[in-house]
Amino acid sequence: MRLQLVRRAAAWCLSLGITLLTVAPLSAAAPSVLLQAEPDAESTVRVDVVVEAAGELKFREKETVKSLTTAVTARLGYEEKPLPSAEVPLRSIRAYRTAEAKIQVDQTTLEPKLAAERNLVIVQGTDAQPLVYSPLGPLSTDELELLQIPFNSLLIDAMLPNKEAAIGDSWKLQDALLTGLLNLDAVSASDVSSKLAEIDAESARVEFQGSVQGALGGVAAEFEITGRYKFNLKAKRISWLAALVKEKRAIGHVEPGVVATTRIQMVIAPAVEPEELHAANLRELTLDPVPETVRLSYASIPGKFRLEHDRRWHVMTDAREVLSLRMVDRGELIAQCNVRSIPLADPERRPTLAQFQADIRRSLDAHFRQFAKVGESQNSLGQTIFRAEAVGTVQELEIHWVYYLVCDPNGRQVVLAFTVEEPMLERLGTGDADLVGTVRFLADEATAARPTPAPATR
Repeated sequence: MRLQLVRRAAAWCLSLGITLLTVAPLSAAAPSVLLQAEPDAESTVRVDVVVEAAGELKFREKETVKSLTTAVTARLGYEEKPLPSAEVPLRSIRAYRTAEAKIQVDQTTLEPKLAAERNLVIVQGTDAQPLVYSPLGPLSTDELELLQIPFNSLLIDAMLPNKEAAIGDSWKLQDALLTGLLNLDAVSASDVSSKLAEIDAESARVEFQGSVQGALGGVAAEFEITGRYKFNLKAKRISWLAALVKEKRAIGHVEPGVVATTRIQMVIAPAVEPEELHAANLRELTLDPVPETVRLSYASIPGKFRLEHDRRWHVMTDAREVLSLRMVDRGELIAQCNVRSIPLADPERRPTLAQFQADIRRSLDAHFRQFAKVGESQNSLGQTIFRAEAVGTVQELEIHWVYYLVCDPNGRQVVLAFTVEEPMLERLGTGDADLVGTVRFLADEATAARPTPAPATR
């Protein structure tokens, strides 16, 4: 359980904001300045970010709310250039030099990092939560959480007022922009205002502060924000930003509650375009988001299988040979899926659909009423797939259980059991079949890249 809390910790710790540095006062050299970004459409910049967070995670254990202390330090460095798109007005591609973190929750430490084979990342969006994905293949959940920092460099120039401003002038940041800057689902109220503080020959310094009320994962979240940034008058873009964010978030379906303070420092400077971002090297890649790159990849902790899932699914626990996921859509719990690796079967003595149904009836016991649908198929990998949808009741609620048995030619087997209430069947749609279709068996040793646990400190 605690290992999974560490994994969930990465989500919230790396979805906030970071470090206010002390800067020397700037002397007023001009009465006003045009605060409007005009970066070169072909320009490449170097971005370096440091994230630091500390606080508490809150979770329910039976009827009790418990807390765990946590601390995070993350460093990200990448070259970024615009990636024009007719459909998406704001999009960029990045070549990461580094993306790694040290996450401490209670006595457990994790050190996730971005795999080298996923170092190209595309970020796109307008004022909503940016979409982050790699054209090289699906990111893992840990990698996505590492990259989804607040005050995304793609969005920060939108904090400018796009008009002439004099020292002392102020303006409000729009709710839609704050939704993207804080990686929220929605903002319900905010009063974050910005003020032009100082101007010199090279830059203008802007300060911002205020509160935000919003929602993330279907639960309420409150933020207090203080920060500042420098607008480079020659480059016509923000070149430095520092922010401090204090957050309180309720316990959700898949995320722990949070009481934390997070700091971010970001430096942006002109850079030479790295070879990975040359147009010729991008030509063979699918740069638009497609299911194969937007899905997330997860390898079971015992290393027996890997699967890919859409972003509505969240890994809850992975222990005792059972991987548990929950699907949450717009804050509502849609379904749960338990994935269990079972012992090797004799390739000469295949399990039968009838045996599979008998096992299901025995498992559901008094809750079972009938089978709605059953079937057998084989996919392109030679895997045999049994599917059995059972209907029954639990505490007077009508429940559908959709069971799958996936067996490969070598006798390796995994069972996926989906639980969904009758009203949520339509929302689940093909989410069960889509998940099952990505199951791949691994060698005995784990072959997928995973965060490396560091020695526990005491």
